[in-house]
Amino acid sequence: MANNGILGEFNPSDINHFKKDFTQMIKVGAEIDRYYAEAHHDLDVLIPKYEKLAEQFNKKYKGIKIKTRKAIDRYIVRIFVKSRDIKEFFAESAARIPGIKSVGRSNPSQVDVSDADKLARFLDGLLDKLQISYLDPESGTSTIVAEMNPKEKMIEMMYNPADIMNENSAIFRICAFYALREGFNRKIEVYGDANTFGFFNLLDEIEGREWYDKFNPRFFE
Repeated sequence: MANNGILGEFNPSDINHFKKDFTQMIKVGAEIDRYYAEAHHDLDVLIPKYEKLAEQFNKKYKGIKIKTRKAIDRYIVRIFVKSRDIKEFFAESAARIPGIKSVGRSNPSQVDVSDADKLARFLDGLLDKLQISYLDPESGTSTIVAEMNPKEKMIEMMYNPADIMNENSAIFRICAFYALREGFNRKIEVYGDANTFGFFNLLDEIEGREWYDKFNPRFFE
């Protein structure tokens, strides 16, 4: 993994520790979502167990939070990071990710970051929502959507599971930054407990792409 930029201040072993915990939480959440859509018989056991594990995760990492919500046909795993507002979020994390290309509110291509004056005016008027486009020479383009949540007083990260589990993606680096910057409690077990769900065959490449594609529309509304 590229340990530079906003993650350069952290120990690689700490980053790897978070990666294992976090990606396993995302994987299990995605599988429960699949079961939920199929009205699987053992959801009454899986959901309370996962929500208890999310509480453990939130105690372990103070700068990031996992919350869940049941929709009609979805089990939604939501991700929040601890930043006071969108402007602070942009300055302390998102703007420090290599490859940042453009930003916007309604779409990620409204303002090119190379136009300093226009960018400054845009940031002055920034309130509750931000979309950011990145261009990586190896992985191509990616987009982050972040929104201030007044109830949680944190920034919600809209995400695609495949992207957020990629340790080189902008969104993973941002999540790792907030999770690690306040330290974490190694004594709280997450990864091992997440493995007890028994989701060992977690989607082959094609099936996974088709499944994760269904998440995309709500990210960019």
